[in-house]
Formats: sequence, C-alpha cells, structure tokens
Amino acid sequence: MKQLFTLIVYDLRSQLRERGTLMLLVAALLLAIFGLYEGNRFERQNRSAVNAAAMQESQARNDAKSLAQRYFAHPDAAEFSGLQWFRSPIDIRGYVFREHVGFAAKPQMAGAALAVGQADLLPAYVRVRAESMESARTALEIEHPALLAVGRFDLMFFVVYLWPLILLSLTTSVLTQDRESLRLRALQLQGVRIGRMLVAQTAARTLAASALLMLTCCALALASGAVPANPDGYTALARWSGVVTLYSLFWAAVAVVVCATCGNRMTAAFAGFGAWLVLAILLPGALTAAVQAAAPVPQRERYVQALRDAGDAVASNKLVSLARFYDSHPEWKPAASLDKVSSSVSRLQRAQELERVMAEVDRRFAQAGENRQRLFERLQGFSPVTLAYQSLSALAGNGHERHQHFLAEVEQHQRTLRDYFQRVIQLSALGDERQPCPATCLGGYGFRDFDQVPVFTPSAAMSTVSGWQTALARLPLWITALLGIAALILSRRPAK
Repeated sequence: MKQLFTLIVYDLRSQLRERGTLMLLVAALLLAIFGLYEGNRFERQNRSAVNAAAMQESQARNDAKSLAQRYFAHPDAAEFSGLQWFRSPIDIRGYVFREHVGFAAKPQMAGAALAVGQADLLPAYVRVRAESMESARTALEIEHPALLAVGRFDLMFFVVYLWPLILLSLTTSVLTQDRESLRLRALQLQGVRIGRMLVAQTAARTLAASALLMLTCCALALASGAVPANPDGYTALARWSGVVTLYSLFWAAVAVVVCATCGNRMTAAFAGFGAWLVLAILLPGALTAAVQAAAPVPQRERYVQALRDAGDAVASNKLVSLARFYDSHPEWKPAASLDKVSSSVSRLQRAQELERVMAEVDRRFAQAGENRQRLFERLQGFSPVTLAYQSLSALAGNGHERHQHFLAEVEQHQRTLRDYFQRVIQLSALGDERQPCPATCLGGYGFRDFDQVPVFTPSAAMSTVSGWQTALARLPLWITALLGIAALILSRRPAK
C-alpha cells in the first residue's frame, strides 16, 4: 500500500510538471466557467420573464379594480360612453374571455443555473385561461417554430460531453507509458500489482482533476450569485459535485479498460476517443431511436382532426348538452327557453362539453406519451451519458418529471378557476334576467370582486428536488462491470 501511495504521489507530481497537462486543465476550466455563465444567464432570463408575467398579472388586476371603482361610482361618466362589455374587465363576460390575465410559474430552484436541461423546451411559466388548458399544454410542443432552435452550451453540456474527453486525455497514458518505457517489468519485480496500480493512478488523476473542476465551479457559482449562498444552494452544489464525481469515476473506469487493452499511448488515445464516440454519441442516439420505434405516438394531425370533429359535434348538440348541464345545476337554470341563452353565458359549458367529447382521444395520446416515457426510463440504464444527463437535469429542477408535476397542478388550478367563473357568470345571467340593465351593472353582469379570483399557488413539492438518485444509481453497475472487464484483460495479457 505504501508503494502504491508513493507511485500515486510521484505520478501526480509528474503530471503537474507537464505543460500540456496544465494547458488542458486551464482550457477545461475556461469552458466550464463559460458554461456556468451561460446557464446563469439563461436562468436569469427565465426569472426575468417570470417576474414580468407576475407584474403583468398584478398590474392588470389593479387596473381592473381601479376601472371598476370609477365605473360603478359614475357609470354615466363621459369616459365610459364607448365602453364595450366584451372588451371590459368590469363585465364578467369580457373579463373571463378577454381581459383576465393569470399565469402559473414554477418556483425557482437553487441549482437551476447548473444545468439548463430541458428548460429551453419546457417553459418556466404558462398563461392559464378559464376556457381551456390548450395554451398550457401546447407550450412545450417542439413543432412550434419558436422552439425549433434549441440547444445551449451550459455547464451540464460541458460535464456530460466535453469533460470525459478531458479525463481520457489525462488518463490514457497510465500503464501505456510504462509499457513504452519498458518499466512495467521492473515495477512488477518490486512487488507492484499492475491492476492495482492502473486503477489507483487512473482514479487519482481523475479525482484530482474533478476536485479542481468542482472547487472552481462551486466557488464561482457562489461568488457570482448563480447559486444562492444558503442551505439550499450548498445542498444543490453538494449534490452536483456528487454526480460529477460518480460520472468522472465512470470515465476513469473506461480509461482503465482502454489502458489495459492498448500497448502504447497513441493507440490508447485513439481507443479512448472511440470509446467516447460510442458511449457519448452512438448509445444515446440508439436509445432515442429504439424508444421512438418501440413506443410510437399518434400523429398530431389525428388529434387536430379529432378536435375539429368534436367541435362540430358539440355545436350540433348544443341544446342537448346545455339541457344536461342545467339538469346538473338546476339552481342556475334560466326561466327562458334554452335556445335563448346567450353564447357568452354558455361558452364555458361548451368548453367543458368539448373536453368531455375529447376525453378518450386525450387519454389515448397521453397514454402513448406515458408509454414512451416509461420505456425510456427502463432503457436509459444502457446509456451512462443519458443517466448523467437525467440526473443533472433533475437536480437543477429542469427535468421532464418536475414539469409534468407542474402541468398537473396547473390543470387543477385551471379547473378551480373555471368553476369559479362558471358560477359567477351563471348567477350574473340570472340576475340580469330578473332585472335587465341597459348597460353593465351590479346585480347583472357587473364584476368587481377581482381579489376573489383564484390565483395559482405551487405546492411545496414543486420546491423540492426528487428523482435524481434513481438514474444515478445505475452508474456504479457500469463502473463495476468495466473494472471487471479490465481485470479479465490484464489476467490474460502477458506483462511487457
């Protein structure tokens, strides 16, 4: 053990004397710093957009309250002479279908700047309308031209794709250099076990370089404010460092196999690049292709056509569905015949009826998406790069699972909002039927209870990080398998 420790110390000192090694590390740190800057800049843009949306919602509510206060105090004032109910927030119909401004946003995560993940595809906030969830659901569809130009250089891109190349460059000279200089036999005569030396020196170089990377990134993240200097920020950095360490050890195991196989440094360099190409590029691409082929989703055109057919069915059975609605809510049923009910009064009911007709189609599409996601989660263990990507994305709060949770909460809020507005509109219609007003008035369609309108409040679960350990747990299996392969190769290879 003492001999091994001496060899490790000597090897690290030798590496520090190599100008090429130092230049490689400096270049790696510069790329990592630039990636951290880009991730922080993207996160700040997201936060700025979320804050702007919150300000817009608040300003719209305050303007509506001010307008309602002036209007209901002096409805005959000159400034209201050209007021149109369908374009005014003081009329519940105009407010619900045009003037209401409501947003739902994800809570900010402490480690969001460490990985953009899928945040450039999955929006940080969505607008919530009482009539439909369509705008929130389609905000993540990559068919939209605005979302086609995706892909950002960030710290996660560097760690997942470029850092392995740096580690392979640093470690592929272990053992191969000794073979070239014919020192391997001398080391064996001194009692050094080649396998242990290979693993120890590779791990030492990898951990030393990784420690330098993590210390630099963590210090700059805290100093620049990319990660807050609080317990949540420290926890995010600690978890990120753990993922980077385990991922680096995986590539160290790859280097061990390469060095055990190759007889010189040049061959090892080419073999290392080939291993990176297979593991970082080909395997994830093959995984994606396999999942798409094994779990296809229905074509989008079918959904659009089904939506059109459902809209036609709702329009043709308008009175039947309206009668069914008022049978379920007899307290809102008007005295006049149902064909006299205004389209603005029955608009939310038609939206609910459309959802009912589309429920089976929505279920099939959702089921297809869930099947594909489940298959991907089962197969991602065959791609270590994918495991690291998923883990880092989840740590930053920019993964698929958290966004699905967010959409579920938004959908629940949208139903609450729609039920509230449905009740207000129906009661207003009854009031206007009993005592018609020539213009918008209280007791009819007039509305001023803006503070009672439901607003989105994310649950506590949205502020916690979950699911990142699941993907990460499979990396040790890869490391163990690679070390076993290296041991088998060394046992069958004569020392030179």
